Amino acid sequence: MSTLVYMKILELDPARYDRRMRMATFGRIDRIKREIAAHWVEPGDRVLEIGCGTGSLAALMIERGAHVVGIDISDGMLEIARANASSADLLHLTAMEIDTLGEARFDRIVATFSLSELSPDEFDHVFDLAINALKRGGRLVIADEVRPSHRWQRALAACIRRPLAVLTFLLTRSGTRALRGLDHRISRAGLKIVHRESYLLGAFTLIVAEKESCS
Repeated sequence: MSTLVYMKILELDPARYDRRMRMATFGRIDRIKREIAAHWVEPGDRVLEIGCGTGSLAALMIERGAHVVGIDISDGMLEIARANASSADLLHLTAMEIDTLGEARFDRIVATFSLSELSPDEFDHVFDLAINALKRGGRLVIADEVRPSHRWQRALAACIRRPLAVLTFLLTRSGTRALRGLDHRISRAGLKIVHRESYLLGAFTLIVAEKESCS
């Protein structure tokens, strides 16, 4: 809905980012992160987090017993992440540079509210890189803004989103895009969706997809 647009504004002030995102999502962002760490990450997993932000999810996954590699392009976010998740490997990299981390290296690849910042072409490229970096039998976990399935939900989301999108562009010269065709993209890559949950009138989704194991 509007929260991902608003998030771009919040990134200008990393120190207050988490608190303001909680307010913007009515606390659901914490619930989503706790669910990811508790149910979709296993002890011993090697996890790549795309857009690790302030490291709040990385810290939860480390508590779960995972080894986390987090990437982000914001020096301010990474500075806070290093305090919140000191045992994570935190790297100043863009999502377009995932291939530098190696092939079939990760048991889990997690992206929360980061893929919607990419253009459609960038998303396709990053998605392919992520699948290549994921081990057979590994899982891709995406929590992000999507286009609601019902017309009335889309209309409400658009009314809220448009003025915030203009404000965001004026302040940051960038924006976000609700993900479209995510199911098709996942299926085309040969992954199987094993879990889906929707939030905030269908404007956010949590999708877990599994990469086919070797036969």
